Amino acid sequence: MKRYVMLITFTSVIIAGILIFGQFKNKLGAEVGVLKVKTTLIEQTVTCNGRVEVAESEDVYVKIPCIADNIYVKGGDKVKKGDLLFSVDVEATKQVISAASGISPSLVPDEQIVKEIVAPISGEVSSINISSGETVSTDSPCAVISSSDALQVKIAIQESRLKNIKVGQKVTVSGTAFTLNEYQGVVSYIATTARQQYVGTMIETVVDAVISLTEKDESLKPGLSAKTKIIVGSQKDSIVIPYEYVMQDEFNNEYVYLYKDGYSVKCIIKTGKELSNGFEILSGLSSGDLVIINPDKIKNAGTKVRLITVEGKTVE
Repeated sequence: MKRYVMLITFTSVIIAGILIFGQFKNKLGAEVGVLKVKTTLIEQTVTCNGRVEVAESEDVYVKIPCIADNIYVKGGDKVKKGDLLFSVDVEATKQVISAASGISPSLVPDEQIVKEIVAPISGEVSSINISSGETVSTDSPCAVISSSDALQVKIAIQESRLKNIKVGQKVTVSGTAFTLNEYQGVVSYIATTARQQYVGTMIETVVDAVISLTEKDESLKPGLSAKTKIIVGSQKDSIVIPYEYVMQDEFNNEYVYLYKDGYSVKCIIKTGKELSNGFEILSGLSSGDLVIINPDKIKNAGTKVRLITVEGKTVE
């Protein structure tokens, strides 16, 4: 019997302790962390994908689709201007042209077909992108000939993004195969005419441009894919707040909770651009404000709170 009395007494003490601790904790307030607001530099960027290539190089295109016959060079070969790269299978090419135009192959004049494709400049064959017996397209270079070891990135800028891009703008370049996270470069050339390219089954209008690399290493190899971020503008002394700290009330006002003297304070803000790391804050916050980073802990403005972390550091 005594054992049961002791058990009941012990259980009662535990329950009472939990209740007292809960009341004590409530008096202390909800545990919150804060981010101390600081001004920063915001950079507006345009992202384009491209490929690394030798800077002083020339892409070799055919004017009409044709069928490659004999190929006389391979990647790494040295050539002089006018050297033969590959010959064209005239009869097979006539079949391609007739199929595309709906006429008989016999009606395709021989003089319409260029029978030999030669090197337009002297240098090294960076790549030869054709095989004997296969169709050579007009959309992509059949060969690339380089005359220097300098590197660049060739990109295609979408029509909608072109207006903010100018020669001389700084660029960061990255790639999955590169040693460094980023390499520096500059926009050195923007084509004067646009072209169309296929993206899946859709056609988009693009303008070709070149990014000259100001630094390089052996991991930057011609032909590798690259991601470029062109810096088209910047803004000093800006405030950026992560998306998850910003909320919206029933009147569609955007707001954050601030920590002030042990209580939460609702602060109406106005946001601007949506950046990769959060909202640009146009008004409502100042440098030094303490923004509560776990607003889900706050029931309403004026809630008593206890500060436990400031920018990831524990408060003693």
